[in-house]
Amino acid sequence: MAKNYLFLVSYILDNQPQSTTLDIDAESLTPEQALSHLQSLHTTALPGLITDVQISRIDPQRTAFSPGHYRQP
Repeated sequence: MAKNYLFLVSYILDNQPQSTTLDIDAESLTPEQALSHLQSLHTTALPGLITDVQISRIDPQRTAFSPGHYRQP
């Protein structure tokens, strides 16, 4: 069974900021690969309307806990 990785993809679609999460089986994701996923998600968008694609990997183990300032010493 392949391990999946989560990525937060932020982008501009028709001058409006958008974001989505992608769950894929690769450890890394290039902006070109993310753009391909976004184009399949927004099939009615004209080519060139999806711009400024930025990718951040989501580490579920690091985000599973609240920030340290909520913890008691």
